[in-house]
Amino acid sequence: MYLKSSSPAGLRFLASIKQGSSLRSSVRAAGIHQEVGYRWLRESYLQLRRQGLSTAEARAALGFTTSRLPSWEATVSEATDRHHLQVNVADEATFWAAFENGGSLELSASASGVSRSTAYR
Repeated sequence: MYLKSSSPAGLRFLASIKQGSSLRSSVRAAGIHQEVGYRWLRESYLQLRRQGLSTAEARAALGFTTSRLPSWEATVSEATDRHHLQVNVADEATFWAAFENGGSLELSASASGVSRSTAYR
């Protein structure tokens, strides 16, 4: 299941970070994996930066700093926040066009060049 930062656990986690709790205690309190916490922090950081805040202002608003910030900063100008498991946008469009035209999952997957498991996802 793909948890969103707007979920109750996400809001609890981000509030805990904002209050100055450590990452470890915040993920434990929210009942999530550490990498999910990092993903939510990244999403929040990028949202703040895209709203026009400077790097320092975004860090302060987030209430957290990490060695991952330089890699997050490198993606500020990218237009999408697509999940890392999602396929190329053009392949996805081809899949949905084939599927919506009555194609089976297998035929639509084949038409778009993705695996069956990717098509299910």
